Amino acid sequence: MLLLGASACPAAGSGTPPYDSTADTVFDLIEADDPTSFRCLTDIGRGARQIWDKRVNGEPVVEAFLFTADYSDGASIEIAVNPEFATVDRARAEAMRHAVPLGRLPSLLRAGIGRFSIHGGNEGFHAGKGQIVVYAERTTRRIAQAHLEESLFHEAVHATLDDEHRMAAAWQEAQRRDGGFLTSYAQATPDREDLAETALFAFALLHHPERFPPVDTQTVREAVPNRLAYIAKLFPREQPLTSEAQDLRPCPGDHS
Repeated sequence: MLLLGASACPAAGSGTPPYDSTADTVFDLIEADDPTSFRCLTDIGRGARQIWDKRVNGEPVVEAFLFTADYSDGASIEIAVNPEFATVDRARAEAMRHAVPLGRLPSLLRAGIGRFSIHGGNEGFHAGKGQIVVYAERTTRRIAQAHLEESLFHEAVHATLDDEHRMAAAWQEAQRRDGGFLTSYAQATPDREDLAETALFAFALLHHPERFPPVDTQTVREAVPNRLAYIAKLFPREQPLTSEAQDLRPCPGDHS
């Protein structure tokens, strides 16, 4: 879910989309045993952070538990955990629960995340430019559904790609030429959710086609061919999804 203001966009297509939302499909497109680029989590103490919280419909300042998650492609993400988790050990466990699956996203998406914040509760995930906010009980639900990585992918598109692409002329033209939408969620707010919804399916077709049943592969390709072509340029099949950085800063206890 996006946390940005609405903008003008092409009108939604009149047809019924084949899926309700990417979060509610049965597809496990990014699997829990896929490789992760996560390297280490460093405790950096406590600090005041202003973080939007759906439970209070506001953006309070909290004295968060703070960690830095480092990845083999050079990405470094601050993870801020709500003080309601009470102890640094509980906060660290919650940070780890998200830091490892974040490492299964493509480098392109991870590079745009500056802060990843964790509250308690069961609210839906949301994101804005450079940041993602999640809720621990909803994470537990997503893990049980084998959909945590898919939900993180969706939010990472908001955090990383929306600013440049969701209202780009070429993307809007692809929407217009396709006419319809893949999901009802995308159709309801095409300026906000269509890129994030479509990008996950496009990514899977490009890099994990075996995880899509053939009939659904055909459905997706026929529904949004122009948007698939647009997203294929962002995640080209011939390039590795995760880059490997040189001269990475040492992890705690790494004396190599």
